[in-house]
Amino acid sequence: MQDKIKQLELLITQTLARQKELAGENTTLKNRLRNLEQNNLQLHQLQQELRTLKEWKKNTQSVLRKIATRVDKELEKAQAQKDKIV
Repeated sequence: MQDKIKQLELLITQTLARQKELAGENTTLKNRLRNLEQNNLQLHQLQQELRTLKEWKKNTQSVLRKIATRVDKELEKAQAQKDKIV
């Protein structure tokens, strides 16, 4: 009977130790999950910012092409007027 009681006490001790170990693991995993969620949120924010910047770049390039076309036309007009004068 004493043997069985000692075995049960040993099992209880092992179970409690394992439970503590698992609680520590659980805390670690929760922290890791929290970090991953934060990283995921940052990634989504950066992706949105990247999309915004790409759209801005596209619009800016379009405006610059239009301005370059206008400048070229004005230069051609100025050259034509210069040729008429000479």
